[in-house]
Amino acid sequence: MERAVQKPSILAPAGSKPSFLAALAAGADAVYCGLKSFSARMEAQNFTLEELASLTALAHDKGTRVYVTLNTLIKPDELDAVGGILDQLTRHVAPDAVIVQDLAMAALVRQTGFAGEVHWSTLSNMSFAAALKLVAEKLPVHSVVLPRELTVDEMKAVARPARPP
Repeated sequence: MERAVQKPSILAPAGSKPSFLAALAAGADAVYCGLKSFSARMEAQNFTLEELASLTALAHDKGTRVYVTLNTLIKPDELDAVGGILDQLTRHVAPDAVIVQDLAMAALVRQTGFAGEVHWSTLSNMSFAAALKLVAEKLPVHSVVLPRELTVDEMKAVARPARPP
């Protein structure tokens, strides 16, 4: 059977309003960006919830998806703050997905009512097939971003379905 060729999606990072608008102008299929807190790319300017709400509305008008990174490790005393941010994201921003690395986020994302996709960050170190299988079976996941350190052959091996012994 012949496999259908799937067009790759263009996913552009945006750490500021000008870079977000440039990604839209260039025709990105999706933009990923962080908030001023709980984002691993803290060197970027990142966005307030209010800024991101207006930019997300613009992106959605153009048919572009928005993914918000909440990809830091969460400490127990930060759970309420992260839960509040997820609640605000759900109600005021409505991103298409969140990108996370911390396993605590798996339950928290759904507890706060976020209905969008959950993408596991490259920072979650999913670098072997057993980890992908575990995530697929136990956690809300729509995609996993493999570590950039993997070679193409290693990526193929990770993505290959496990065969019974």
